[in-house]
Amino acid sequence: MERARLIEMIGSFLLGGGVVAMAYELGRDAAAPEGAPEVAAAHDAAADEGADAGAIAVSPYGDGDGAEGGRGDADGGDGGEPAPAAPVPPWLAPDEAGRFQAFPPIYEAEPLPFDAAAEAEYPGHGLVTSLAVVIRERPELTAPVIGVLNAGTRVRTDKERTFGGGCEQGWNKVFPRGWICRLAGLRVEDAPPAGSLVVASVRPNVEESLPYEYWRVKDEMTPFFHRLPTFNEQDQADAAGSAWYGKHGREPMPTSPAERPADVPSVVKEYMNAGYYVTKGGEEVRMERRFLRTLRGAYARKYQLQPKEGPQFRGRVLPGGEADLPVYFIVRQLPLMRRESEGSDVLVESDQTPERLSTHPFVDQVHLGNKLFYVDAEGLLMRGYAVGKAAKIKRPPSVGPDERWIHIDLSEQVLVAYEGDRPVFATLVSTGKEPGMTPVGVHRVQTKLVAASMRDQPEEDEAYSIDDVPWTQYFSGSVALHGAFWHAGFGQVRSHGCVNLSPHDARWLFGFTSPALPLEWHAAAPTKGTPKGSPVVVTE
Repeated sequence: MERARLIEMIGSFLLGGGVVAMAYELGRDAAAPEGAPEVAAAHDAAADEGADAGAIAVSPYGDGDGAEGGRGDADGGDGGEPAPAAPVPPWLAPDEAGRFQAFPPIYEAEPLPFDAAAEAEYPGHGLVTSLAVVIRERPELTAPVIGVLNAGTRVRTDKERTFGGGCEQGWNKVFPRGWICRLAGLRVEDAPPAGSLVVASVRPNVEESLPYEYWRVKDEMTPFFHRLPTFNEQDQADAAGSAWYGKHGREPMPTSPAERPADVPSVVKEYMNAGYYVTKGGEEVRMERRFLRTLRGAYARKYQLQPKEGPQFRGRVLPGGEADLPVYFIVRQLPLMRRESEGSDVLVESDQTPERLSTHPFVDQVHLGNKLFYVDAEGLLMRGYAVGKAAKIKRPPSVGPDERWIHIDLSEQVLVAYEGDRPVFATLVSTGKEPGMTPVGVHRVQTKLVAASMRDQPEEDEAYSIDDVPWTQYFSGSVALHGAFWHAGFGQVRSHGCVNLSPHDARWLFGFTSPALPLEWHAAAPTKGTPKGSPVVVTE
């Protein structure tokens, strides 16, 4: 089967990372001689979910490396005598400012039990030894991808390999569903394999808004190395990078040794420009110089990077449902205006300036000439373009009465999440800069990844590279909902088509939508026997 056809089949699922895992399946030489292969769908889906919202599932994976998770929904009542309404799930309970205080769990609320029958069907102990493997619906390279496991993840497998389907080393069926090609990087033994077989990896923290530690590249043409370089190799890399920048500016240098200048030493994996982002896998020291190791296994001098923290903005939960709408978000920090005199259309500035990204209790809207203004109970006004109004819409016919779904209003740059007909959450977003970049229509979540790399997408204006974009949910081709830790411009268009959310909001929505991830998985897609992806409704 042609490589191009396989890449096309994988579609938007991993935006490149799945391609490498598929290259493992095909036995391709995807890795550079001195380094590890690229994987876009970041690392290790297993992580501790915590115990604040229900029982903790017992991991069947052997040596205690399995993640906790599988939390039950916290909204079940006691089912007894007539009593107050069922308790509010912690992720829907507002703080004093109306913001959520907890995240919905990302793992399946009721995972399949690993009982005696499962033990008999899946006696093998598997360990992912490559950076990532894909899970397929059937033991065939042409079968749909339904999940991803990252380095160090443990999984229970069947005993005998199944051969055929394009995988030279055979397939193993894995619990709770799907198949993995051994050639992709799966070690299976009768007892849990030693963790030392895996290159150092970092487990995502799924209880935080950012699952990994993110670092920003400070300098143009910063070299990233396959291994720890010598001083001489660093000097050669710097000279080659400077020469390229002098001729080509910020144009990315090819990563293939056959396509890049001959003066680039072989120890260089790639160059990154200022404003690119990587995730930290660890730190190492060579000859008194400190290096940061990325989750991709590359090394960069730490002084050329700086840590990046995400914005703290959070949307508003709506305990009163429709009664709590509309919510008026301030998207431009302007002073409130007042009429110069009663009935006058002449406006003057008041002494009140609401903070950007806050909310304000407007009660009405008026037009003065051809300009829209929102008005509060005291008669103070603000221009319409400075406000993002989150309002209720009618549930589309294709959305079930009990489904969780999301509405994105491109004209207002807001998002409202629903349970059936009841709105439960509202926030600001940043969508595509140009018309059509964020497609209008009723879509469904196609794939969910704890993190996915985004590099040089077709719609971009300039080259960019962001490793491990958190809480990614693809819903239309390569267009996704995801966290954006690199800016705080929510409420204003600025993306290449994706729906940018604050990391807090992206993590909240990741747990809110379907499908939930099986325990230990880093990514999941709807498949037979699982719920459909949550609807994503985009309107103008």
